[in-house]
Amino acid sequence: MANKTFTQALNDLQNAASEIGKQATTLEDSLRLFEQGMKEAEFCSRILDEADQKITVFEKEAENA
Repeated sequence: MANKTFTQALNDLQNAASEIGKQATTLEDSLRLFEQGMKEAEFCSRILDEADQKITVFEKEAENA
């Protein structure tokens, strides 16, 4: 996932959720998709946390300028 963008990960997460919701999806496939979705969600969360930290730093620098 190192080369994946936030948008790609979010799209993969949405696709996994959509597939899980289909009645034709087997339990095994649903579990695999759930695991994949959790990885995508963690990846997105890390990116958002990093962005939040950068924004906080920029705000503090702006206050001190």
